[in-house]
Amino acid sequence: MEIGAAVNQALIGMQRSQSEMTSSAQQIAEASAAPATQPASSLQIVEPLLNIEAQQQVFDSSARVLEAADENVGRLIDTMA
Repeated sequence: MEIGAAVNQALIGMQRSQSEMTSSAQQIAEASAAPATQPASSLQIVEPLLNIEAQQQVFDSSARVLEAADENVGRLIDTMA
């Protein structure tokens, strides 16, 4: 895989996971803002919380790919210099 492609895929993964976390946070906010007459079911809150946790791991993994690509670019520059 080319370094540029790895960087691109890492950034896409980070953006997607950030978007998913934002969506899940919105779902939690909507569930907790429900009127007192309609209490939020635990399922409405648990699933988004689990999704946030999973997406945090995706984000962290993508960040590690980006970091590895950055290190490779640095090594390449050092080698060429």
